[in-house]
Amino acid sequence: MKLATSFCLLAGLLAFADEPKNLLKPTNKVDSWRWEEHEGAKGEIKADGDALVLRATKITGTDWHLQAVQTGLDLKEGQTYILKFQAKCDSSCLIGVNAMIDQEDWHQVGLGEQLTLGKEYREYEFRFRATDVVSKKNRISVVVGFEPGTVSLKDMTLVEKTE
Repeated sequence: MKLATSFCLLAGLLAFADEPKNLLKPTNKVDSWRWEEHEGAKGEIKADGDALVLRATKITGTDWHLQAVQTGLDLKEGQTYILKFQAKCDSSCLIGVNAMIDQEDWHQVGLGEQLTLGKEYREYEFRFRATDVVSKKNRISVVVGFEPGTVSLKDMTLVEKTE
């Protein structure tokens, strides 16, 4: 009986070891994110259960003036990554999702997408190859400054694509 239990435990550990590691901090923890408001744009960031809620209340006409970012990512040059999450908006709204460096000149490193969210949660998945990265100075950003509205995000993961 002990041998069977040990075997099951070992099999479970091996299966867990094969799971790619999420490079992001928990989506629904406000402390996981840096909230940015620029040039008079206003909004708020809060947690609501298993979701992160980003609310744009005053926009400026420049989308990136309101965004939430996770920083300090050590992306590898040439590595393919998969970003997944669920998102919705209180009404149909546009957001941006980017992978970029977290220092001047803020260039993208392989991901720059815009998507229109609906009122129900939907799963999104983006694959990108990291290019022109900076060691430990990369970030994922969710840009919400296109229009006023409330965006909810949950279950965001960023993993290396394994062959």
